[in-house]
Amino acid sequence: MPVSPNRARWAVTLIFFLHGLLFANWAARLPELELRYAIEHRELGQVLFCNAMGAWAAMPLASWLLPKLGSSRMTTVGALLFCAFIPGLALLDSVGQLMTLFLALGAATGLLDVAMNSQAIQVEQQHSRPIMSSFHAAFSLGGMLGAGAGALGAHQGWSYATHLLSFSAAGMLLAIGAATQLLPAPESVRASTEAALVKPTGFRWPSRLVVGLGIVAFCCMLGEGAMADWSTIYLVQDTHASSALAPLGYAAFSLAMATGRIFGDAAALRFGSQRLVVVGGLLALAGLLSMLVVPLTAVGIGGLFLIGLGLSTVIPTVFSATGQQQEMSAAAALGMVSTIGYGGFLLGPPVIGWLADALTLRWALGIVAGLFVVLVGVGLTLRLAARSQPANLEPVLAR
Repeated sequence: MPVSPNRARWAVTLIFFLHGLLFANWAARLPELELRYAIEHRELGQVLFCNAMGAWAAMPLASWLLPKLGSSRMTTVGALLFCAFIPGLALLDSVGQLMTLFLALGAATGLLDVAMNSQAIQVEQQHSRPIMSSFHAAFSLGGMLGAGAGALGAHQGWSYATHLLSFSAAGMLLAIGAATQLLPAPESVRASTEAALVKPTGFRWPSRLVVGLGIVAFCCMLGEGAMADWSTIYLVQDTHASSALAPLGYAAFSLAMATGRIFGDAAALRFGSQRLVVVGGLLALAGLLSMLVVPLTAVGIGGLFLIGLGLSTVIPTVFSATGQQQEMSAAAALGMVSTIGYGGFLLGPPVIGWLADALTLRWALGIVAGLFVVLVGVGLTLRLAARSQPANLEPVLAR
Protein backbone atom coordinates (compact mmCIF):
# COMPACT_ATOMS: atom_id res chain seq x y z
CA MET A 1 0.00 0.00 0.00
CA PRO A 2 1.48 3.39 -1.03
CA VAL A 3 2.54 5.72 1.77
CA SER A 4 0.82 9.11 1.79
CA PRO A 5 3.03 12.24 1.76
CA ASN A 6 1.57 13.42 5.07
CA ARG A 7 2.34 10.13 6.83
CA ALA A 8 5.82 10.14 5.36
CA ARG A 9 6.33 13.69 6.62
CA TRP A 10 5.37 12.67 10.16
CA ALA A 11 7.63 9.63 9.97
CA VAL A 12 10.65 11.67 8.87
CA THR A 13 9.84 14.29 11.51
CA LEU A 14 9.90 11.54 14.14
CA ILE A 15 13.30 10.30 12.93
CA PHE A 16 14.76 13.83 13.13
CA PHE A 17 13.21 14.23 16.59
CA LEU A 18 14.68 10.93 17.84
CA HIS A 19 18.11 11.85 16.51
CA GLY A 20 18.08 15.12 18.43
CA LEU A 21 16.59 13.54 21.55
CA LEU A 22 19.15 10.75 21.87
CA PHE A 23 22.09 12.93 20.85
CA ALA A 24 21.22 15.47 23.54
CA ASN A 25 20.73 12.77 26.18
CA TRP A 26 24.32 11.60 25.99
CA ALA A 27 25.78 15.05 25.23
CA ALA A 28 24.03 16.66 28.21
CA ARG A 29 25.70 14.23 30.61
CA LEU A 30 29.23 14.51 29.25
CA PRO A 31 30.49 15.84 32.63
CA GLU A 32 29.54 12.46 34.12
CA LEU A 33 31.31 10.71 31.25
CA GLU A 34 34.48 12.60 32.19
CA LEU A 35 34.09 11.53 35.82
CA ARG A 36 33.30 7.89 35.01
CA TYR A 37 36.40 7.41 32.86
CA ALA A 38 38.58 9.90 34.82
CA ILE A 39 39.48 11.90 31.72
CA GLU A 40 40.29 15.57 31.20
CA HIS A 41 39.28 17.96 28.42
CA ARG A 42 42.16 16.88 26.15
CA GLU A 43 41.22 13.22 26.42
CA LEU A 44 37.55 14.01 25.95
CA GLY A 45 38.54 15.88 22.81
CA GLN A 46 40.29 12.76 21.54
CA VAL A 47 37.21 10.67 22.30
CA LEU A 48 34.95 13.11 20.43
CA PHE A 49 37.43 13.18 17.56
CA CYS A 50 36.81 9.43 17.15
CA ASN A 51 33.11 10.25 16.81
CA ALA A 52 33.96 12.77 14.07
CA MET A 53 36.20 10.35 12.20
CA GLY A 54 33.59 7.61 12.33
CA ALA A 55 31.00 9.92 10.82
CA TRP A 56 33.29 11.26 8.10
CA ALA A 57 34.32 7.75 7.12
CA ALA A 58 30.69 6.63 6.94
CA MET A 59 29.34 9.54 4.88
CA PRO A 60 31.02 8.56 1.57
CA LEU A 61 29.96 4.96 2.16
CA ALA A 62 26.41 6.12 2.85
CA SER A 63 26.37 8.13 -0.39
CA TRP A 64 27.55 5.05 -2.29
CA LEU A 65 24.97 2.78 -0.64
CA LEU A 66 22.09 5.23 -1.00
CA PRO A 67 21.13 4.46 -4.63
CA LYS A 68 21.51 0.74 -3.97
CA LEU A 69 19.50 0.44 -0.75
CA GLY A 70 17.28 3.54 -0.85
CA SER A 71 17.01 6.29 1.75
CA SER A 72 14.12 4.64 3.61
CA ARG A 73 16.01 1.41 4.31
CA MET A 74 19.22 3.26 5.16
CA THR A 75 17.37 5.63 7.48
CA THR A 76 15.95 2.66 9.37
CA VAL A 77 19.32 0.90 9.68
CA GLY A 78 21.09 4.12 10.69
CA ALA A 79 18.50 4.96 13.35
CA LEU A 80 18.60 1.47 14.87
CA LEU A 81 22.41 1.40 14.98
CA PHE A 82 22.49 4.89 16.49
CA CYS A 83 20.10 3.81 19.25
CA ALA A 84 21.94 0.54 19.86
CA PHE A 85 25.39 2.06 20.37
CA ILE A 86 24.46 4.84 22.82
CA PRO A 87 24.02 2.73 26.02
CA GLY A 88 27.57 1.45 25.66
CA LEU A 89 28.87 4.89 26.67
CA ALA A 90 28.00 4.05 30.27
CA LEU A 91 28.91 0.35 30.23
CA LEU A 92 32.55 0.14 29.13
CA ASP A 93 35.69 -0.25 31.24
CA SER A 94 38.41 1.78 29.55
CA VAL A 95 39.04 4.90 27.49
CA GLY A 96 40.29 2.72 24.61
CA GLN A 97 36.98 0.88 24.49
CA LEU A 98 35.16 4.21 24.68
CA MET A 99 37.08 5.56 21.69
CA THR A 100 36.24 2.43 19.68
CA LEU A 101 32.58 2.80 20.55
CA PHE A 102 32.61 6.47 19.53
CA LEU A 103 34.01 5.43 16.14
CA ALA A 104 31.02 3.12 15.72
CA LEU A 105 28.58 5.72 17.06
CA GLY A 106 30.02 8.31 14.67
CA ALA A 107 29.63 5.91 11.74
CA ALA A 108 25.99 5.35 12.66
CA THR A 109 25.52 9.12 12.94
CA GLY A 110 27.02 9.72 9.49
CA LEU A 111 24.87 6.99 7.95
CA LEU A 112 21.72 8.36 9.58
CA ASP A 113 22.46 12.00 8.68
CA VAL A 114 22.90 11.27 4.97
CA ALA A 115 19.92 8.93 4.79
CA MET A 116 17.38 10.97 6.75
CA ASN A 117 18.21 14.21 4.91
CA SER A 118 17.83 12.41 1.59
CA GLN A 119 14.47 11.03 2.73
CA ALA A 120 13.49 14.55 3.88
CA ILE A 121 14.27 15.98 0.44
CA GLN A 122 12.16 13.25 -1.16
CA VAL A 123 9.23 13.98 1.18
CA GLU A 124 9.53 17.74 0.58
CA GLN A 125 9.14 17.15 -3.15
CA GLN A 126 5.73 15.58 -2.45
CA HIS A 127 4.48 18.85 -0.92
CA SER A 128 3.69 22.15 -2.58
CA ARG A 129 5.74 24.32 -0.21
CA PRO A 130 9.14 24.31 1.53
CA ILE A 131 9.07 22.17 4.68
CA MET A 132 12.76 21.42 5.28
CA SER A 133 12.97 23.79 8.25
CA SER A 134 10.24 21.83 10.02
CA PHE A 135 12.39 18.68 10.01
CA HIS A 136 15.32 20.57 11.49
CA ALA A 137 12.94 22.08 14.04
CA ALA A 138 12.03 18.55 15.13
CA PHE A 139 15.72 17.76 15.64
CA SER A 140 16.09 20.88 17.78
CA LEU A 141 12.95 20.08 19.76
CA GLY A 142 14.33 16.61 20.41
CA GLY A 143 17.57 18.19 21.56
CA MET A 144 15.71 20.48 23.95
CA LEU A 145 13.75 17.62 25.50
CA GLY A 146 16.84 15.41 25.59
CA ALA A 147 18.80 18.05 27.45
CA GLY A 148 15.89 18.47 29.85
CA ALA A 149 15.85 14.72 30.39
CA GLY A 150 19.57 14.85 31.11
CA ALA A 151 19.01 17.54 33.73
CA LEU A 152 16.15 15.58 35.28
CA GLY A 153 18.18 12.39 35.32
CA ALA A 154 21.09 14.08 37.06
CA HIS A 155 18.76 15.76 39.58
CA GLN A 156 16.93 12.51 40.37
CA GLY A 157 20.14 10.53 40.63
CA TRP A 158 19.39 8.16 37.75
CA SER A 159 22.38 6.02 36.90
CA TYR A 160 24.07 6.95 33.64
CA ALA A 161 23.52 3.43 32.27
CA THR A 162 19.82 3.24 33.20
CA HIS A 163 19.19 6.66 31.66
CA LEU A 164 20.80 5.83 28.31
CA LEU A 165 19.37 2.31 28.13
CA SER A 166 15.82 3.54 28.73
CA PHE A 167 15.88 6.24 26.06
CA SER A 168 17.69 4.04 23.54
CA ALA A 169 15.16 1.22 23.90
CA ALA A 170 12.25 3.63 23.44
CA GLY A 171 14.03 5.18 20.46
CA MET A 172 14.43 1.82 18.74
CA LEU A 173 10.74 1.03 19.10
CA LEU A 174 9.70 4.42 17.69
CA ALA A 175 12.20 4.16 14.83
CA ILE A 176 10.79 0.77 13.84
CA GLY A 177 7.30 2.28 13.80
CA ALA A 178 8.41 5.26 11.70
CA ALA A 179 10.19 2.99 9.22
CA THR A 180 6.88 1.62 7.95
CA GLN A 181 5.84 5.09 6.72
CA LEU A 182 9.00 6.18 4.87
CA LEU A 183 8.90 6.72 1.10
CA PRO A 184 10.61 4.31 -1.31
CA ALA A 185 12.82 5.84 -4.00
CA PRO A 186 10.76 6.94 -7.04
CA GLU A 187 11.47 5.49 -10.47
CA SER A 188 12.94 8.80 -11.69
CA VAL A 189 15.58 8.67 -8.98
CA ARG A 190 16.47 5.07 -9.86
CA ALA A 191 16.84 6.08 -13.50
CA SER A 192 19.08 9.04 -12.63
CA THR A 193 21.14 6.76 -10.42
CA GLU A 194 21.73 4.29 -13.24
CA ALA A 195 22.68 7.12 -15.60
CA ALA A 196 25.12 8.56 -13.07
CA LEU A 197 26.77 5.15 -12.61
CA VAL A 198 27.17 4.71 -16.37
CA LYS A 199 28.34 8.26 -17.12
CA PRO A 200 30.04 10.01 -14.20
CA THR A 201 29.97 13.78 -14.30
CA GLY A 202 33.55 14.27 -13.04
CA PHE A 203 34.97 16.91 -10.74
CA ARG A 204 34.17 20.58 -11.06
CA TRP A 205 35.62 23.41 -9.03
CA PRO A 206 32.97 25.06 -6.85
CA SER A 207 31.80 28.56 -7.69
CA ARG A 208 32.52 31.52 -5.43
CA LEU A 209 28.93 31.47 -4.16
CA VAL A 210 29.12 27.78 -3.25
CA VAL A 211 32.44 28.29 -1.45
CA GLY A 212 30.89 31.16 0.51
CA LEU A 213 27.88 29.05 1.43
CA GLY A 214 30.22 26.27 2.54
CA ILE A 215 32.16 28.66 4.80
CA VAL A 216 28.92 29.92 6.37
CA ALA A 217 27.78 26.33 6.91
CA PHE A 218 31.13 25.40 8.48
CA CYS A 219 31.06 28.31 10.94
CA CYS A 220 27.42 27.71 11.85
CA MET A 221 27.66 23.96 12.33
CA LEU A 222 30.90 24.21 14.28
CA GLY A 223 29.05 26.55 16.63
CA GLU A 224 26.18 24.07 16.92
CA GLY A 225 28.55 21.22 17.70
CA ALA A 226 30.46 23.30 20.24
CA MET A 227 27.31 24.25 22.11
CA ALA A 228 26.06 20.65 22.08
CA ASP A 229 29.22 19.12 23.51
CA TRP A 230 30.78 21.88 25.61
CA SER A 231 28.07 24.23 26.89
CA THR A 232 27.14 21.96 29.80
CA ILE A 233 30.78 21.53 30.82
CA TYR A 234 31.34 25.29 30.54
CA LEU A 235 28.39 26.06 32.81
CA VAL A 236 29.61 23.54 35.41
CA GLN A 237 33.25 24.58 35.29
CA ASP A 238 33.14 28.34 34.72
CA THR A 239 29.80 29.41 36.21
CA HIS A 240 29.74 26.70 38.92
CA ALA A 241 26.28 25.47 37.92
CA SER A 242 25.17 22.16 39.41
CA SER A 243 25.12 19.02 37.26
CA ALA A 244 21.31 19.16 37.42
CA LEU A 245 21.06 22.83 36.36
CA ALA A 246 23.78 22.97 33.70
CA PRO A 247 21.95 20.88 31.04
CA LEU A 248 19.24 23.55 30.99
CA GLY A 249 21.69 25.69 29.01
CA TYR A 250 21.62 23.27 26.10
CA ALA A 251 17.87 22.93 26.57
CA ALA A 252 17.56 26.71 26.12
CA PHE A 253 19.79 26.52 23.04
CA SER A 254 17.64 23.75 21.55
CA LEU A 255 14.39 25.56 22.39
CA ALA A 256 15.64 28.63 20.55
CA MET A 257 16.76 26.51 17.60
CA ALA A 258 13.36 24.84 17.38
CA THR A 259 11.50 28.16 17.69
CA GLY A 260 13.60 29.84 15.02
CA ARG A 261 13.20 26.95 12.62
CA ILE A 262 9.44 26.76 13.07
CA PHE A 263 9.19 30.33 11.77
CA GLY A 264 12.28 30.15 9.54
CA ASP A 265 10.60 29.73 6.15
CA ALA A 266 8.21 32.62 6.77
CA ALA A 267 11.02 34.85 8.08
CA ALA A 268 13.17 34.20 5.02
CA LEU A 269 10.30 35.09 2.69
CA ARG A 270 9.64 38.33 4.57
CA PHE A 271 13.15 39.59 5.35
CA GLY A 272 15.32 37.89 2.73
CA SER A 273 17.85 35.10 2.99
CA GLN A 274 20.97 37.26 3.26
CA ARG A 275 19.54 39.37 6.07
CA LEU A 276 18.53 36.22 7.93
CA VAL A 277 22.09 34.86 7.75
CA VAL A 278 23.75 38.12 8.81
CA VAL A 279 21.36 38.96 11.65
CA GLY A 280 21.50 35.35 12.81
CA GLY A 281 25.29 35.49 12.98
CA LEU A 282 25.18 38.74 14.96
CA LEU A 283 22.70 37.27 17.46
CA ALA A 284 24.89 34.19 17.93
CA LEU A 285 27.96 36.38 18.43
CA ALA A 286 26.18 38.53 21.02
CA GLY A 287 24.97 35.47 22.91
CA LEU A 288 28.38 33.79 23.01
CA LEU A 289 30.22 36.95 24.06
CA SER A 290 27.74 37.58 26.86
CA MET A 291 28.20 34.10 28.35
CA LEU A 292 32.00 34.33 28.09
CA VAL A 293 32.35 37.85 29.47
CA VAL A 294 29.84 37.43 32.33
CA PRO A 295 30.45 33.97 33.90
CA LEU A 296 27.08 33.65 35.62
CA THR A 297 24.79 30.66 35.12
CA ALA A 298 21.71 32.74 34.29
CA VAL A 299 23.66 34.82 31.77
CA GLY A 300 25.12 31.65 30.26
CA ILE A 301 21.69 30.09 29.78
CA GLY A 302 20.38 33.32 28.26
CA GLY A 303 23.42 33.54 26.00
CA LEU A 304 22.85 29.99 24.79
CA PHE A 305 19.25 30.90 23.94
CA LEU A 306 20.50 33.80 21.78
CA ILE A 307 23.07 31.56 20.08
CA GLY A 308 20.41 28.99 19.26
CA LEU A 309 18.02 31.63 17.93
CA GLY A 310 20.73 33.17 15.76
CA LEU A 311 21.98 29.90 14.28
CA SER A 312 18.55 28.32 13.89
CA THR A 313 17.76 29.45 10.35
CA VAL A 314 21.28 29.66 8.92
CA ILE A 315 21.64 26.03 7.78
CA PRO A 316 18.13 25.70 6.25
CA THR A 317 18.75 29.00 4.43
CA VAL A 318 22.16 27.85 3.20
CA PHE A 319 20.81 24.53 1.93
CA SER A 320 17.92 26.27 0.18
CA ALA A 321 20.25 28.80 -1.47
CA THR A 322 22.60 26.02 -2.54
CA GLY A 323 19.77 24.14 -4.21
CA GLN A 324 18.50 27.27 -6.00
CA GLN A 325 21.83 28.63 -7.30
CA GLN A 326 22.42 28.20 -11.04
CA GLU A 327 26.23 28.29 -11.19
CA MET A 328 26.66 24.52 -10.85
CA SER A 329 24.46 21.46 -10.44
CA ALA A 330 22.41 21.23 -7.27
CA ALA A 331 23.76 17.74 -6.54
CA ALA A 332 27.42 18.76 -6.74
CA ALA A 333 26.88 22.02 -4.84
CA LEU A 334 24.88 20.42 -2.04
CA GLY A 335 27.46 17.66 -1.71
CA MET A 336 30.26 20.20 -1.28
CA VAL A 337 28.39 22.47 1.12
CA SER A 338 27.20 19.53 3.22
CA THR A 339 30.68 18.05 3.49
CA ILE A 340 32.21 21.36 4.55
CA GLY A 341 29.38 22.10 6.99
CA TYR A 342 29.39 18.71 8.67
CA GLY A 343 33.16 19.03 8.92
CA GLY A 344 32.62 21.96 11.28
CA PHE A 345 29.98 20.11 13.31
CA LEU A 346 32.07 16.97 13.70
CA LEU A 347 35.60 18.35 14.03
CA GLY A 348 34.78 21.45 16.09
CA PRO A 349 34.06 19.78 19.46
CA PRO A 350 37.27 17.71 19.62
CA VAL A 351 39.40 20.66 18.49
CA ILE A 352 37.81 22.77 21.23
CA GLY A 353 38.76 20.03 23.69
CA TRP A 354 42.41 20.21 22.68
CA LEU A 355 42.39 24.02 22.82
CA ALA A 356 40.67 23.97 26.21
CA ASP A 357 43.42 21.73 27.56
CA ALA A 358 46.16 23.97 26.12
CA LEU A 359 44.49 27.26 27.07
CA THR A 360 41.16 27.30 28.91
CA LEU A 361 37.66 26.34 27.84
CA ARG A 362 36.66 30.01 27.85
CA TRP A 363 39.44 30.93 25.41
CA ALA A 364 38.63 27.92 23.25
CA LEU A 365 35.01 29.03 22.97
CA GLY A 366 36.26 32.54 22.22
CA ILE A 367 37.66 31.16 18.96
CA VAL A 368 34.11 30.10 18.09
CA ALA A 369 33.10 33.74 18.54
CA GLY A 370 35.74 34.61 15.94
CA LEU A 371 34.14 32.16 13.52
CA PHE A 372 30.78 33.84 14.07
CA VAL A 373 32.46 37.08 12.94
CA VAL A 374 33.61 35.24 9.80
CA LEU A 375 30.04 33.98 9.28
CA VAL A 376 28.71 37.55 9.37
CA GLY A 377 31.46 38.87 7.10
CA VAL A 378 30.99 36.19 4.45
CA GLY A 379 27.21 36.49 4.75
CA LEU A 380 27.46 40.18 3.84
CA THR A 381 29.22 39.29 0.57
CA LEU A 382 26.70 36.68 -0.57
CA ARG A 383 23.96 37.47 -3.06
CA LEU A 384 21.24 35.00 -2.22
CA ALA A 385 18.05 34.41 -4.17
CA ALA A 386 14.74 34.79 -2.38
CA ARG A 387 13.31 31.63 -0.84
CA SER A 388 10.62 30.06 -3.00
CA GLN A 389 9.38 26.58 -3.72
CA PRO A 390 11.75 23.71 -2.99
CA ALA A 391 14.33 23.16 -5.69
CA ASN A 392 14.40 20.02 -7.78
CA LEU A 393 16.94 18.02 -5.78
CA GLU A 394 16.45 14.55 -7.26
CA PRO A 395 20.13 14.17 -8.21
CA VAL A 396 21.10 14.48 -4.55
CA LEU A 397 19.32 11.23 -3.79
CA ALA A 398 21.48 9.43 -6.29
CA ARG A 399 24.85 10.96 -5.57
